[in-house]
Amino acid sequence: MTNMSALKKQHVLSSTSFQLSDSRVVKENEIRIASFIAEHNIPIMVSDHLVELIKTICNSKMNNTQISKMSCGRTKCTAIINNVTGKSSFDILVEKLRCNKFSLLVDESTDKSAIKNLAMVVRFNEYFTIKDEFLSLVPVKNATAEGLYNVIVDFFNEHVIPYKQNLVGFAADSANAMMGRNHSLKTLLIKDIPNLFVIKCVCHSFALCASYACEKIRNSVEKLVRNIFSFLQYSYKRQQEFQKFLTIKPHKLLQPSQTRWLSLNAVVVKVIEQFDALKLYFRIEAFESQSLGASEIHTALSDPTAKLY
Repeated sequence: MTNMSALKKQHVLSSTSFQLSDSRVVKENEIRIASFIAEHNIPIMVSDHLVELIKTICNSKMNNTQISKMSCGRTKCTAIINNVTGKSSFDILVEKLRCNKFSLLVDESTDKSAIKNLAMVVRFNEYFTIKDEFLSLVPVKNATAEGLYNVIVDFFNEHVIPYKQNLVGFAADSANAMMGRNHSLKTLLIKDIPNLFVIKCVCHSFALCASYACEKIRNSVEKLVRNIFSFLQYSYKRQQEFQKFLTIKPHKLLQPSQTRWLSLNAVVVKVIEQFDALKLYFRIEAFESQSLGASEIHTALSDPTAKLY
């Protein structure tokens, strides 16, 4: 009877105890997923799809033995992407282009190995939705108008895409090889497709407009902002000193770039914002250090028309 009484006082394992245990397992697995993403520097947004993928695998009909046989290392993963999912997606896209009207967007570029490539993107309407999809990256031996035209036509012919019937639009940057008036990729395509709609890159066009407009301004303005950056770029001490003279909020001076469109505007805005501090700093720098560069910059800043320009 004593043993029976003691047994009644024993703690009975309830469903709540199992729920707490399950909750701990869930938290541990969530930590593993988060740690995996952080360890491999994967974008955080991937976690939304990764968890759903894991749930799908766990809910599939695979047993433990089948799951233990799974493997997907870097070599196998690359092969699957290139030869299975990638090829399948490419075949599906090509089939769509054979049956639908589409526009072609191209851009020629050179990679770090000095190999020229032509990136091809297509835009088409599918179920009343406009889609842009990457078509191919084709090596180019000759980046002239004829070379680019031959690459595009050969690609369409190889994959049996009736481009003369289905290609309705063409877009590219404003380079002469792409958009020249007399002999370019545009003119060669128009010979095949007389009603082809052509549009240039709007950003490139704006950059050209701004570039031609800036030619009306004297060169000393651009030279001045470049000299200021060159004088301060390698010295953090110099960058901080001149801003402390007028107790202004520290800002980093930007570099005028030839390859970044319209970058000069951002540079000029920064120089105007700190114009008085720069003028005072270079006056003292020219006097104390007798630096030729500082003296030249101070002379340019002292010109009453410099700030106006």
